[in-house]
This record gives sequence, C-alpha cells and structure tokens, in this order.
Amino acid sequence: MAAALAKRLVGGLSKVSSPSVRFLSSGRRADNAIAATRSEGEGGYGVDLLAKIDTSDHKRFMLINSYFSNGFKVAGLQLAGSVCISPQASFLWNTRSLAEITAESLSFIPLLEPSIDIVVIGCGRRVEQLDPSVRRFLDKERISLEVQTSPNACATFNFLNQESRSVLALLLPLEQS
Repeated sequence: MAAALAKRLVGGLSKVSSPSVRFLSSGRRADNAIAATRSEGEGGYGVDLLAKIDTSDHKRFMLINSYFSNGFKVAGLQLAGSVCISPQASFLWNTRSLAEITAESLSFIPLLEPSIDIVVIGCGRRVEQLDPSVRRFLDKERISLEVQTSPNACATFNFLNQESRSVLALLLPLEQS
C-alpha cells in the first residue's frame, strides 16, 4: 500500500523499490506539504510527507501561557502589569484599573493592521461594568467586545487566536496596584 501511495504522490515515477513514508510533526499543526526525495539505495524514490513545509501558510501566533497575581506570561515572556496582546505581538499597557478604560484610551484599536474584529477585556478577578462609551465606540467601529475576568479572557484570547480570528486582548492583572 505504501508503494502505491508513493507512486501516486510522486506522479507515477516508474522506479519505486522501497519507498519510505514518514510522518513528521511541525509544531502546532501538520501541513500536507510533500517532497519527493531520492533514496540512497538502489536509486529508488521515496516520499517524505512534510519534508518541505510551505511556511507562508504556517502562522505563528501569540499564546498566553499563564497568569499570576500581578501579570501574565505571554509566549514564554513574563510581563508584569496590564498587557495588550494581538495575534502578532504583546505590549505592556499603561492602564491600572477598569476606570481608565475609555473610548479615547481605545482609539488606537481601529488603526491596527491587520484590523481587529474582537476585543477581549480582562477585568482582573471579577467582571465589572465598562464605561458605556467604550461599547458605543467599538460598535461604531464594527468591533465585537467581550468583557470577562482576566483568567477567562486569557482562555478566550487563546481559543480565538488559534482559530485565526483577529482578536485583541486587553488584560488587567488580578491584583491591581
């Protein structure tokens, strides 16, 4: 069966003595890139699945690894204080409390490229009401808003980001100073 698969994948090459079919792991997902490689013995051809991966399709993304009382661990880097995390980057965010989140303080969001579709705000230990102007501003920009505790916002961001959604997390630490 492996020989038939190899013949079909390589395009009907006539010399397939003992093809080697291997499956390799490429991080978070396995792409079906195929490369025909010439094997050393007997001059036959083997097929090495995933030997040549087209990295243009393989996206790197930010991942919130954990949270702690005064910050977050993002892509292996420990950040103290509030953070702003997009699919491509993470930044310290100069906001210490929910009262400081206003439509004006979020005016940078529509300027981001690629454009953001969903904003997830982590309020700390418990969910509190945002200034109504924040929701009106984001609605006007056609950006969805989720307000959650910071631990839940971390999980929501990771889930949406892994689905390749254009999401932005604005997270306050559990203990605000």
